[in-house]
Amino acid sequence: MKVFYIANARMPTEKAHGIQLAKMCEAFLLKGVDLELVLPKRHASAPKLKDFYGLKVEIPVKKLPVLNLGFIVSSLSFMCAYFFYLWARRKESAVVYTIDMDNFSFLLMPFCGIPYFSEIHDAKPKSYAYRFFFRRIRGIITINNQIKTKLMETFGNKEIIVSPNGIDIEMFSQNISKTEARKKLNLPLDKRIALYVGKETWWKGMEILGEAKKLLPADTIYVVSDRPYPEIPMWMKAADICLVLGTKKHEYSYRYTSPMKLFEYMASKRPTIAADTLANREIVSEDEVTFYEPDNPSDLASKIKYALTNPPELELKADNAFKKVQQFSWSNRAKNILEFMKKI
Repeated sequence: MKVFYIANARMPTEKAHGIQLAKMCEAFLLKGVDLELVLPKRHASAPKLKDFYGLKVEIPVKKLPVLNLGFIVSSLSFMCAYFFYLWARRKESAVVYTIDMDNFSFLLMPFCGIPYFSEIHDAKPKSYAYRFFFRRIRGIITINNQIKTKLMETFGNKEIIVSPNGIDIEMFSQNISKTEARKKLNLPLDKRIALYVGKETWWKGMEILGEAKKLLPADTIYVVSDRPYPEIPMWMKAADICLVLGTKKHEYSYRYTSPMKLFEYMASKRPTIAADTLANREIVSEDEVTFYEPDNPSDLASKIKYALTNPPELELKADNAFKKVQQFSWSNRAKNILEFMKKI
């Protein structure tokens, strides 16, 4: 079975969706899938995905020409480009796998003449376009149960599998000490470090870090973004504790995420403090992490102080988290999704 993985995304990218795309394609390929990643051509040249993401295999990529005149025009032209590309291959024994990178480039998918599945990362509005898209779809993959429930409330019963994001366990469970990691990253050996890894995105409630930092000793909270992906495991090994944010002020943050950094912290055996959100609760409990009240910087600062002075309890939680994260490998995720697709 040929799989055309359609994604309206700039690749490679340091953003989380790029990591997810690359690791899922890698996992499908390692399962023996004849996969082609179909992308818009937005750069004259770009690093190979294998090198950029530290993959075991190179991903076959087809880049379709688009009008690079801003995101909307580029996305609309990509929509037309993939339609003609797939229409010409409609008689092949193939399926389309797509992911919701925006709110409109999916519109021509039902007309391409190839069965399609879609990975949905958010609840969707009850619009004519979405109703038509979901009416023709063979199956839906959601990243948490909150999204599945909302989709079924809005669009009726569908073939849906819940499959949270995943983790390259081997990559993040490297055997390196905290001291060695700090030396390689030129970090102070005598400081206690609470680490946040990821983009400083507003919908995550980033402002809480600045407010909590005022209540903590200097140099306690480190924010790491825009670093090469293969370097990220080293940062986690260098930390005393790691932070997962979330806010009640934004529904996506509170209900609909499946944060890859949480899985990465778990695989790194780092004690973790996480926002007490519905989305995070789908993955972990008090047995694996320490929760703080969302949007409460005093509580976050208090939990950081507690975590930095109570290592035995936190180390036990980290061990429990490491055991639990084994089920969330990209390989297992690809296996479950392939079985779902084949069944349908």
